[in-house]
Amino acid sequence: MVSDVSSDVAGLVEAMTVDEKASLTAGIGLWYLPAVERLGVPALKVSDGPSGVRGDSLIGRRSLSLPCGTLIGSTWNPDLVRQLGAVLADEARDKGVHVLLGPTVCIVRTPLAGRTFESFSEDPLLTARLAVAYVSGVQGGGVACCIKHFACNDQEFERHTISADVDERTLHEIHLPAFEAAVKEAGVWAVMTAYNKLNGVYCGEQADLLSGVLRDDWGFDGLVMSDWFGTHSTVEAAVAGLDLEMPGPSAWLGPSLAAAVKAGDVDEPVLDDKVRHLLGLMERVGILGGDPVAGRAELENDDPDRRAVAQRVVAQGTVLLHNDGVLPLSPDAIRSVAVIGPNAGALEAGGGSSEVTPHRRRRVFETIAERLPGATVVHEVGCRINRELPSLDLSLVTGGALSIEYFDNNSLSGPPIGTDAAYRPRLIWVGEVQPGLPSNRASVRVRADFTPDVGGPWRLGLESAGRSLLRVGGEVAVDNTEPKRGVGFFGAGSAVVEATVELVAGRSYVLEAEVWPRSASSPILGVRIGADPPQLADEFERAVAAAAAADVAIVVVGSNGAWESEGFDRPDLSLPGEQRQLIEAVVAANPRTVVVVNAGSPVEMPWATSAAAVLMAWYPGEVGADVIADLLVGRAEPSGRLPVSFPKRIEDTSAFGFYPGADGHVAYGEGVFVGYRHLSTRRIEPQFPFGHGLSYTTFDYGDVEVGRVGAGSSEVQVPVTNTGERDGHEVVQVYLQGSGEQTERTLVGFAKVQVAAGEQSVVAVTVSDDALGHWDVGTHGRVTEPGTYTLLVGASSLDIRVTTELTVP
Repeated sequence: MVSDVSSDVAGLVEAMTVDEKASLTAGIGLWYLPAVERLGVPALKVSDGPSGVRGDSLIGRRSLSLPCGTLIGSTWNPDLVRQLGAVLADEARDKGVHVLLGPTVCIVRTPLAGRTFESFSEDPLLTARLAVAYVSGVQGGGVACCIKHFACNDQEFERHTISADVDERTLHEIHLPAFEAAVKEAGVWAVMTAYNKLNGVYCGEQADLLSGVLRDDWGFDGLVMSDWFGTHSTVEAAVAGLDLEMPGPSAWLGPSLAAAVKAGDVDEPVLDDKVRHLLGLMERVGILGGDPVAGRAELENDDPDRRAVAQRVVAQGTVLLHNDGVLPLSPDAIRSVAVIGPNAGALEAGGGSSEVTPHRRRRVFETIAERLPGATVVHEVGCRINRELPSLDLSLVTGGALSIEYFDNNSLSGPPIGTDAAYRPRLIWVGEVQPGLPSNRASVRVRADFTPDVGGPWRLGLESAGRSLLRVGGEVAVDNTEPKRGVGFFGAGSAVVEATVELVAGRSYVLEAEVWPRSASSPILGVRIGADPPQLADEFERAVAAAAAADVAIVVVGSNGAWESEGFDRPDLSLPGEQRQLIEAVVAANPRTVVVVNAGSPVEMPWATSAAAVLMAWYPGEVGADVIADLLVGRAEPSGRLPVSFPKRIEDTSAFGFYPGADGHVAYGEGVFVGYRHLSTRRIEPQFPFGHGLSYTTFDYGDVEVGRVGAGSSEVQVPVTNTGERDGHEVVQVYLQGSGEQTERTLVGFAKVQVAAGEQSVVAVTVSDDALGHWDVGTHGRVTEPGTYTLLVGASSLDIRVTTELTVP
């Protein structure tokens, strides 16, 4: 990769002292790097992604909440993903962010992994093509991508210590291609190391990976940073190639690295390289001569053009898994609809660092009612999927916001020194609650004007980092002043304390949560307000009865951040709670039942073909409720294709028998047989295959033509005819028919095309010679033998329409 770093960097490195240079190898707080004011070097700012740009606030500054990784993977549309990247760059600039921590391009090795929803696919080629598009879109807007997590961070179980034991071929054929493409093709500017070990060595200390593969083999000249608290040494990490320890204050680099250089344990040129990488990144994002927006307040820009791109992504990433003809719904023919399920209100999202606070929270039953103005729409929850006391629903709070008061003491005494507003019920402050006010000498009051929509006994509660109280109408309702240790707030949180309070529907109540430090050394302050409405004894039966009485039942089921998040894996493939029973009961009551699945990873669907239709909505972000309603009534077309296989049972997955590992090691014993490669080679029937997705129209494939288009690639051309009455998208997928050590089917190319009703389009799919080859452990490189290869052209890994041959000279 050709460097675009100017010679100004060399002069700055020469002018810095060892201490100044080493200071740049460690963060100062969660999101910033230190400035070197003497030389005019500004502070670099990073922010969590990849499903939006959070900014530096943990209390809920609003940003455009974007679709999750698996939905992006379902688009199979690099051009559209590049547009999404440009939106992310705009969002980052609004927040004054220079580096976006994303995308996540680790392979979906097991669908149980807690962060499956952040990844694009189980396939390395699809992941690579989308990664290149994503990075190109973001960096084209002058914002750096920090691609993650390098490498093999494919599970959350023991993620900080587990060793992923991977053979050379599997590593280079399955788990590294997306990173390689991002470096070589998109020129990604930063890489984040994974928490885990790779073959016994922490990724942040893995010289073969960082210096060997990344820099020497691929030519990477950008910045390598650790995941948060993912650095474990000074000398080993520095020599291996880690440039930056995050977050601050530093434990291993920074001052410790300066001391190691002065002691002769680390050569100064090693430190100089790290500073060059950092300053080069600053130059690429345009701040080396000074940051023009430094100190500016973060913007909350609700831009309709950005939202429109997100809407296109959701429509093209929603997968129609099954349809017996009930969809799209005809507004003129429907007089009553029952919208049922625990996610039939606001669509949920995965938890962890990818969370952002949306500008708007739309309810599915409301958007459906808007699209069907002539129908009566009834909403019933049916069952609940709470893993813990759910958070306060801010749609029931005046203005949808919480007001915050900050006090320069631990007793909420005197007038507040500052105020703020927040748009989420979980608030956290790390280090400082306000500029110059450390969290350990502060206290905070959070206020909400809450109007319950249901009367009766509400469960109210608190979870906090620190001591806390919850008042309702001035009276203490929940006392958490002697907190018991919990798991939230980076491990500093309490267990949830709750109480039952009788509330009247439609009456406004003032809720006040007060929180103050538990001790003088507390670096974290936080509070989450929980509120669970009364549970009716007949919720399940009411939902089934509503379905039976309706023309159409729409059941919105799925998961949420309590079940899918970083830090833990899912226990199994089932939908949480009684959702399976709810679906089966509703389907039995009304054969015209549409199931919408709002989850970030595959789930068991033994009921799938019993329902009239099934839509996989993934985690679509804040535009999701509107787009799903549009898809249901045919205003938009679901054109997604599965980027991961949907197995019938967990025992059918490729990692079963190896995951989650034991004694600190997880063997990647499936080798290159990951996902659909395993299923097709072992002749295991999935619930829905990789690449599957229906449309509101139908397509026929014509005869294939194959020809060389250069020294290293061929082109597969196939006529695709839209034989239906609606315009639609088709994804033409090209698979290599394997033999010997190859998998039975391997995706080697694809293209997405829109074809008008009754029209034909000749779709051209480029297939590189490299895609036809394999990693050779003897030469330590990819090898493609001359000869004739059999290609399978179709609409999924199992729906093969045409077979042809390709000859490599």
